[in-house]
Amino acid sequence: NQRHFLFLDRPAKLDGTLVGDFGFDPLGFTDTLNDLNYVVASELKHGRVAMLAVVGFVFQQYVHIVSSEADPFKAIAALGYGPNLQVLSFIGVIELATWEKTFSGSAAGDLGFDPLGQLKGKSPKQVAELKLKEIKNGRLAMVAIIGMFVQNLYLHTPTLSF
Repeated sequence: NQRHFLFLDRPAKLDGTLVGDFGFDPLGFTDTLNDLNYVVASELKHGRVAMLAVVGFVFQQYVHIVSSEADPFKAIAALGYGPNLQVLSFIGVIELATWEKTFSGSAAGDLGFDPLGQLKGKSPKQVAELKLKEIKNGRLAMVAIIGMFVQNLYLHTPTLSF
């Protein structure tokens, strides 16, 4: 095992073959998992949700469509149980519809949904580059949405207030 990230050994399963694999696993999760495809698929899904959440969080503060509340948390509460249960039910339907692809061990995160044809006509190198960009942007969005939550809950100010 080679040294990676100063004092940590690079885990054996993180050999650089997965998209976005930089050998970082300080808590040793890869030692307990047989197949890392599910972990990659989970990271992609959470990253995609976080990217949408960042946009929605900022959008709600400046454009009010369903609720007149500028605070995204108060806007969710203002809608009541009915609309929120509809959203959760829709999320559940999507989860059930993609269940087999998520756990089948096929290409992680590939749900067969590419309506804009972003990957059509691309070389394998270009596809790998786009997938790496998606992972990195998803990781950034996951950190960003947590920062936005903390800022909103602690300072009670809009995200883009200077």
